[in-house]
Amino acid sequence: MKKLLYFLLLFLYFTTLLSASKLQKTSLQLHWKHQFEFAGFYMAKEKGYYKEVGLDVEIREFEPGINIVEDVHSGKATFGVGYPSIILEKTLGADIVLVDAILQSSPQVLISLKSSGIKSIKEFKGKKLMINKDAKKTASLSAMLRTNGVSFKDMELVEHSFNIEDLLSKKVDLMVVFTSNELYKLDQLGIEYDIWDPKDYGFDLYDDIGFTATEFFNMNRDLVLNYIEASKKGWLYAFDNIEETIDLILKKYNTQNKTREALRYEAEVLKKLAFYKTKKDELGDIDTNKIQRILDIYTLLGLTKNTINMESFIVKKYDPILEASEKHYLKENSVIKMCNNPNWEPIEFKDNNKMQGIVIDTMSLLEKKLGVTIKHIKTKSWEESQEFLKAKKCDILPAAVKTIKRQEYANFTKPYLKYKLAIVTTNDKAFTKSIDELVEGGKTIARKKSSGLVYKLRERYKDVKIIETKDYLEALRMVSQGQAYCTIATLPVVSYYMKKFSFNNLQISGYTDMSYNLSIAVRDDKLELLTILNKALSSISKQEQEAIYNKWTDVRINEKFDYKYIVYIALIIFFIINIILFKHFLLSRQNRLLKKMVDERTKELQLLNENLAKKVQEEVEKNRQNELKLLEQSKMVAMGEMIGNIAHQWRQPLSVISSAATGCLMQKQMNVLSDDVLEKNLKLINENSQYLSKTIDTFRDYLKEKKEYKEVVLQTVIKKALNLVQSSLDNNYITVIDNLDDIEPI
Repeated sequence: MKKLLYFLLLFLYFTTLLSASKLQKTSLQLHWKHQFEFAGFYMAKEKGYYKEVGLDVEIREFEPGINIVEDVHSGKATFGVGYPSIILEKTLGADIVLVDAILQSSPQVLISLKSSGIKSIKEFKGKKLMINKDAKKTASLSAMLRTNGVSFKDMELVEHSFNIEDLLSKKVDLMVVFTSNELYKLDQLGIEYDIWDPKDYGFDLYDDIGFTATEFFNMNRDLVLNYIEASKKGWLYAFDNIEETIDLILKKYNTQNKTREALRYEAEVLKKLAFYKTKKDELGDIDTNKIQRILDIYTLLGLTKNTINMESFIVKKYDPILEASEKHYLKENSVIKMCNNPNWEPIEFKDNNKMQGIVIDTMSLLEKKLGVTIKHIKTKSWEESQEFLKAKKCDILPAAVKTIKRQEYANFTKPYLKYKLAIVTTNDKAFTKSIDELVEGGKTIARKKSSGLVYKLRERYKDVKIIETKDYLEALRMVSQGQAYCTIATLPVVSYYMKKFSFNNLQISGYTDMSYNLSIAVRDDKLELLTILNKALSSISKQEQEAIYNKWTDVRINEKFDYKYIVYIALIIFFIINIILFKHFLLSRQNRLLKKMVDERTKELQLLNENLAKKVQEEVEKNRQNELKLLEQSKMVAMGEMIGNIAHQWRQPLSVISSAATGCLMQKQMNVLSDDVLEKNLKLINENSQYLSKTIDTFRDYLKEKKEYKEVVLQTVIKKALNLVQSSLDNNYITVIDNLDDIEPI
């Protein structure tokens, strides 16, 4: 028994070692000490999300002297978390790519104590600022200072001790902090402070940006994509389970000895910044435009040396993950032959001898994701395209409904376009519940010849009356002209034709119980291609799908409303009213009994009220005087708000003018100022100066006592008013969507 037990333990030990050896060892270098700022990585490791994708990730705490970019670039660390300054490092030669940005808005700000008496950024000159080496390169801080006429050279810089006591003891006047950390300590002590946040000055940038070496990504693309998805899963879990995550940090990662309350404060602040103007499924996503803006700031400050190819600088998360054999297949079969339906607007159609439409844009996207060429094989009709696939003259039909007949010679990917089938009639027709109602009523249905729907309708309904047309346009025209009762089509098709040919007398009067599920039909001897295309379709993001759909369907369609629902609702309301009336009757009877009691009490109260009347009158007079004071105060507040709006309107143009002038001055001092740059910046200054002048005229119009009658366009007035308060709206994260119809001038 002892030998058996020993053998069993030995077997389990080696099984564990074998299992662990299958995991790819990787490392993540943090840019600071363990805290909630890196909670998503901890949870991805502890919950096994990294292990699920074959990764064994070592999470390394930051130590003084570590150069994260250099360690990642040299391969000493697989992944790194850095400040926005890593974008600057890229222009200086670091061969890295960005994988995610967990904090969509930076928590890095400057703070000063209220007691310091600092009222504006201009007063920073000559002050002591505690800042670390990396923060000096932070674009948002530099831009905020420069646009207010201040630079780091104007201040006495002190190396950061990360001890808030240095600010409290007046050792320094200003300190770079994270809103998720140091502010908690100040709040606990009840110390009043001012925050100088770049967001308030129009510089809202990413932070905690993940990156890896370009060479490593090119050689381990699937590994990097798996790491991104597992990390995202960990972050979502951490934010959804904050208390459990704090328990883990306190147990295994609390090298700074933070309290539970401090970690909870940090978690709530970081959660808001991670989902700042971002949906849950977009956590960590990087917008190329936002990265470009960070780069532009560094360029304006004269710090960059080389340009960046943004397409290759940011890892695309939604690329398909393929097996080695699948990659080899695509290498050997880099051209995929495609036959199309040349007359199916806007799904796929030929225009000026070129294929266009929703499907064509989707195939172009798959080309980029798979790195192949999808070649269009010309055919005269949809029928011929199907025959070509059957004869193996082409490899795929990009948009086909799966039918029994087609399954004889093709396999089908999962549906990637799903559209409801709408019943389209003229405006004067009644609401239609279903196709059954059309068939039973003997109504004629116009529909494109040889479409899969024609076969389905005839299989389901023996008595269905279908008028086959050469195309969808003819079907809609027959309905519009009364030659057919209705047609059945997908929403994109209806939207496209109504926009292009102005079928103003048509409407959607109902929907069928069927939907049009479009797949890619793959010739039956290309099973590996079928698997690859399924993976590629799964990698298309919702944003990519919506962008393609919206490009081709940007018109709203009138839909018929079934007024029978109003009758049902009216009956329900009638029933509810009767119940209310009955309850009212019961309450009225009870109220009569109570009224007698109230009358008796009223007589007693009248005596008391006579004595109180005088006191009330005195208090009313006091209140009236207070109201007059409040009225005067409200006038002052309103005036202050107007002045504030003027300040907000001027702040951004002034920032632009200041930045342009500062940029010219710096480049002039460095003898690198070109005529093109000078001309560009002078134009920028002139445009913003004109804007400031127009703002003055606008407020002058509001303040004129004498008014004149003149023609006014209401939309212009409204947009002017919105422009005056735009900065206030932005600061409060409010987006105003104007939906203003054209109105005749008044």
